Amino acid sequence: MTVRAELTAEAATIWLDRPEKLNALDLEMSGGIQRALDEFAEAGRPLVIRSAVPGTFVSGADLTELARRTRREALQRVNHRLFTAIEEYPWPSIAVVGGHALGGGCELALACDFRLSSESATWGLPEVRLGIIPSAGGLARLPRTVGVPAAKRLIMTGKRIGAAEAHAIGLVDEVTTDLDEALARLLGELGKASMTAVRYAKEAMSAPGDHRRSTDAALQALCFESDEARRRLGAAMRR
Repeated sequence: MTVRAELTAEAATIWLDRPEKLNALDLEMSGGIQRALDEFAEAGRPLVIRSAVPGTFVSGADLTELARRTRREALQRVNHRLFTAIEEYPWPSIAVVGGHALGGGCELALACDFRLSSESATWGLPEVRLGIIPSAGGLARLPRTVGVPAAKRLIMTGKRIGAAEAHAIGLVDEVTTDLDEALARLLGELGKASMTAVRYAKEAMSAPGDHRRSTDAALQALCFESDEARRRLGAAMRR
């Protein structure tokens, strides 16, 4: 089994475990991630995606499978749909990257709301050096995350960068020597918030353009109708 799902009081965690291929994404692993997402659909907890294989996150797509891929299979956009499902996960999502996050691995991490990185991690979209392009959402998500100039440099050269540079350009939220500690700290901060309010805020931020104004108002109205919001506001007023 290359993917394991674990649900605790703090998080819904997807463990990637394909050591012989450094977690290279194939159809079996992609299917396992999707099944875990389906299992967590009503979890109401932050999603954590991390590797059970030391020294790597996801090294990219499985090149053996990729080389056999036909035009029809490419147009099925399996990983594009999967990463969109991760991006649309209702609650916060966190990529915990302890090694290579290359190609599809970088695109997977980009689909998450937060990215924690070890100091030794390597980031990049090297697809152009293989004669192909990032096709699972990275061409859109990377410019939104780091800005167009930095994204063009990474995508058009296929250059790999270290964790410090990834943090400097905004690709990574935190570089740490202790991923478990950094993850616990972030989950602790998220745990102070109303998951309902966080869900609505995430939904509103994904609304395009001017439509966001009405989305913000509608979701804020739902917040005001909730017992949890009234309890939290009342507690804040009594401080």
